[in-house]
Parts: sequence; structure tokens; C-alpha cells
Amino acid sequence: MAYNELKIKNIYFYFYMVVPLLCPIVYFLTTDAQIAIIVFFVTALICAELDLKEIANVHRASVPKFVNPAISVLFFPPLYVYSRSQFAGVKSSNRWGWFFVYIAIALSCIPAVGALAYSKELKVDACELTTSILKDKGSNVTCLVVEDVKEITDKHYRAKAVLSNGMGMPIVIEERDDGYIYVTLTPLSDLFDLFD
Repeated sequence: MAYNELKIKNIYFYFYMVVPLLCPIVYFLTTDAQIAIIVFFVTALICAELDLKEIANVHRASVPKFVNPAISVLFFPPLYVYSRSQFAGVKSSNRWGWFFVYIAIALSCIPAVGALAYSKELKVDACELTTSILKDKGSNVTCLVVEDVKEITDKHYRAKAVLSNGMGMPIVIEERDDGYIYVTLTPLSDLFDLFD
């Protein structure tokens, strides 16, 4: 059964299509992958439900059950895109087009989230190593956070370690081929005298 596409407002469907873009944005803001995934699923479910209600309003009927949005969103989000397109009477080639566009949008977000996760891991490891180096030097100061990481060359980064005494110490982070990272504290005059 084909319905008139012009009568259905597709705004919630289009929002559903771009919901995967929320993952890298939320991850960037919170640096928590679980929160990013929860925001994705909740937003996708809300968009799917609102889209179904919009379709029901156009057809003056109950909400169509061509697919259960909760199941499709939780297990395979592109399934909703395909089923909704099929219900709206979109040609088979266009249905598959929407299906693969959604998958492409979702897959394009994976490298961004991966890069953000790797950056966070690099900062945490560098902070732990900085604290270890300072303890080896006889200081009771610890690294609280590493920030302002800038790539100098391939696998070499310049950053600032914020210390528990309120100072910011420049550090150099090096990723080696053995899978380990090495941290070098940039020497500053009388820096170690200020630790105690």
C-alpha cells in the first residue's frame, strides 16, 4: 500500500537519520562512551516514536506497527529506516538507498569516537607516567590531568601536565613501536625545587 509522501512530514525521520552523529559530539563533550551510546539510543527511540505518531496523524489511524521501533533501534537501527521506507511506499531501490545511507552515516562516526577514545587513553597514561616520574624524583606531587595535547611529529606530542600543587608542567609524549608510551618532563629551571 503506497501513501502520499507529500502528506507525511518527514522531519522526525530525517532526525533519526542523523542521530548517529550525536555519538562523537556527546563523547567529545563527556568523554564517556556509555553516555554517548545511551544518548544515541534514547534519541533514536524518541525520533522513531515521533515519526510513527506523525504517520498515524496523517492517516488518522492508530500508530502503525510495521516495525517495533524499540526492537529495531536497540538491535539494528537501520532496520527502522528500511521498514519505515517500505511502509511509506518508497521504491525498493530507494529503500535500500536510505538503508545504506544510514549505515554510512553511522560508520562515519566510528573513527571520530575511536580517535577521541584513543586521545583520552593517551592522556590518562601520560598522567600516570608523569606521576611515576615525579615520585621517582622524590616528590609527593601528582599529575591531575594532561591537557593541551598537540602533535609535534608522527607519534610525538607536546602537552601540559597539571600537577597537584597547581603548576602546569610541559611534557613530551612519545609513542613507540613496542606499543608503550614514554613521557619526558621538559626541564624548567628550579622546577623541582617548587614541588615541596
